[in-house]
Amino acid sequence: MEAAADDHVSWRVQGAVYASGLFNHSMHQMVTVLLPLWVLTLNPSPFMFGIVLGSRFVLPILFSIHGGAMMDRLGTRRVMLGFAFIGAVVPLLFLLAPWIWAVIVLQMLGGLADTVGWSGTQTLIGQVMKGSPLYAGRLSFSLRIGHFTGPPLVGVAWDLLGPWGAFIVMSLWASCAFGAAWLIPAPAPGDSAYRPPEAHRSITARDLLPRLSDYIDAFKLMAIPGVAFVMMVTVLRHSGIGIQSSFYIVYLEGVGLSGTFIGLMLTGGAVLGAGGALLTGRLARVFGPIRMLLVTVVAGIVLIAITPILGTLLLLFIAAALRGGTMGMSQPLMISSLARFAGTESQGKGVGLRTTANRLMNTLFPVVMGAVVEIAGLEYAFYIMGTAAVGAVALAAIYAQRHDGFREA
Repeated sequence: MEAAADDHVSWRVQGAVYASGLFNHSMHQMVTVLLPLWVLTLNPSPFMFGIVLGSRFVLPILFSIHGGAMMDRLGTRRVMLGFAFIGAVVPLLFLLAPWIWAVIVLQMLGGLADTVGWSGTQTLIGQVMKGSPLYAGRLSFSLRIGHFTGPPLVGVAWDLLGPWGAFIVMSLWASCAFGAAWLIPAPAPGDSAYRPPEAHRSITARDLLPRLSDYIDAFKLMAIPGVAFVMMVTVLRHSGIGIQSSFYIVYLEGVGLSGTFIGLMLTGGAVLGAGGALLTGRLARVFGPIRMLLVTVVAGIVLIAITPILGTLLLLFIAAALRGGTMGMSQPLMISSLARFAGTESQGKGVGLRTTANRLMNTLFPVVMGAVVEIAGLEYAFYIMGTAAVGAVALAAIYAQRHDGFREA
């Protein structure tokens, strides 16, 4: 696949899309800070505490494809506005319904709202920006801004203003996602952006119900070699994320690293990730997006799988920073590659399919990693999971090599 020249998109549209990604994608990081503090005030059992935190992924797993299909059928902007409104209201309801089962329901609604908002942002990269790695890289850079500012902001609000202040701050943050979606211009007749056939009819209650045909159409996209390849790489990229979000911190703490140093390591990775995201468009033109995607995914897996052999603080920090850089490049490459392969009329379903795979990996991989740790021990689990993932990436590369649709300039 040749990295085509980027079409010009006005900065007004670009800014609205990047802002939408910034505010939607960072909501999960903010919830990770705020919700455990709030739930602890309700005195739950450890089991219920785990259910509350994990429930955020339930509805995205079930309905991400439905949300993407609604965007393809009714218009991305309209769907994003509806779910952004839900996302802005939900934080305030936590305070009005301080019961554990109500918190679980609100967690699921909030998770669906910001997931659909983030999916809509990716869909616009395909519909409006033609899957350009340049624009996808800028979007990935904007996400890092949200990660730097959102969680500390809500943490400070909790310390200074208490639960009401913190949840109001999160509601205002989600309201900014609504504002960003509002600023995205709806495509008019003759625009280059994809215009769904039902974009101007009223949304009915029937439109809100999932359709089996949408799910069938989404999974049929896997018959397209490029879409199947991106789905493979998505799952394998999340194997490294799964290691980092489960037993990576456990290992670092076990070898005596302080929380402050661990935080600095992750921050270094985020900084390089932001820089890598901005370089993605230029590098993709030179090396080819598919080749570059494979290399960055393998590098991201290897850099975390070798953690037990690094030994010194300096090497651990360098590996974490370099991994952040590769993650910052692989994310926009996946977004842009899927946008180019999925076809104009299936952008939303394609993103929904990838989001479903991401959420499933977020849920299942820590369980698999835990089983390997129990059998082989923590250190060898890094090597086993890393080797398996790299081997699977090699199979994906062979798959790409055998299809003419992947040939690059």
